[in-house]
Amino acid sequence: MNTPHAPFDPKSEPDCPLTLHDAVARTLDHLSEREARIIAHLPETGLEELNRYGLGADIRKRFALWRGNRGLMAACGALNPEDASLEIIRAVWERLRAG
Repeated sequence: MNTPHAPFDPKSEPDCPLTLHDAVARTLDHLSEREARIIAHLPETGLEELNRYGLGADIRKRFALWRGNRGLMAACGALNPEDASLEIIRAVWERLRAG
């Protein structure tokens, strides 16, 4: 396993998502029912705060965005880890609201 500061290598971390679809699915699997309900009921303006702390930080760490998971960043249409995690959170929120 890589250290937290090692560059991202998709060959050594095959479980790390490279697509928005996979990142959303893994995030949904990681949420408790209570967390999912809370997120589903947030107004869209609440997603930014969720991204700054808690869930956004967890996504950036677990999905190696800080270490350069460029495939996932590109799939999210993002140039930086913060924007990528926000897109993942937004997609999770939309999926939860769709039921």
